Amino acid sequence: MGKTVVLISSKGGSGKSTVAVGLATAFSNEGKSVLLIDADEGARCLDSMLSIDGDTVFDIRDVLNGDADISTAAINVPQLPHVSVIPSPLSAEPLELEKLGQFVKTIEDDFDYVIIDTKGQLPAERLKALPNTFSFISVVSTDSIAVRNTGVLTAGLKQYGIAPRLIINRFKKKDSNGKAVNIDGIIDLASARLLGVVPEDKRITGVRGPLLSGIAAAAVFRIASRIDGKECHLPKIKDIL
Repeated sequence: MGKTVVLISSKGGSGKSTVAVGLATAFSNEGKSVLLIDADEGARCLDSMLSIDGDTVFDIRDVLNGDADISTAAINVPQLPHVSVIPSPLSAEPLELEKLGQFVKTIEDDFDYVIIDTKGQLPAERLKALPNTFSFISVVSTDSIAVRNTGVLTAGLKQYGIAPRLIINRFKKKDSNGKAVNIDGIIDLASARLLGVVPEDKRITGVRGPLLSGIAAAAVFRIASRIDGKECHLPKIKDIL
């Protein structure tokens, strides 16, 4: 039985799409089949990040409107033999998330994992259109505004029976003011159970292709193991930076 992961964020710049690619890479390395759906309408990036943008013909809106099926819209990633991608529409017209959820339910069991990379800053009122049986994961940076807004989003989702997990991304020991970053404080404000911490890694900035190595990749691979039900303890922060 397949599992669907929905990546969400309360603010742009969280690195959500990078996490999506990293998770897909980790699952693929374990021999698991993955469908990546770019649902960030108007900001297509997953095909570019994986260097398959030259192969894009159809997008997820075409699929939902019945103008294409998964066999013609999904692009195989040469470097990741178990991963395929359905790009997002270039038009910023909002996707019908209820229709997206219905589509994913019909193909969910054809893959080990379906990963939906949603548009940042979507409110709970829109996200509730997706089935609450999906696994929702908030990706948040250490930015104080982003953390606070994540807490608001978490509270809204819980009203609809959705309890998102939390990934703290682009983590650094100190903020821009030189103040030590408190992970427990982030967890409390975000009001979500921690799934993992991904450290800042400048080596992945602007990289096209799978996230294969480095401290950020290692952290995302550990998160993938936890999602997959394996026991993988969170290392001490000094050991991941």
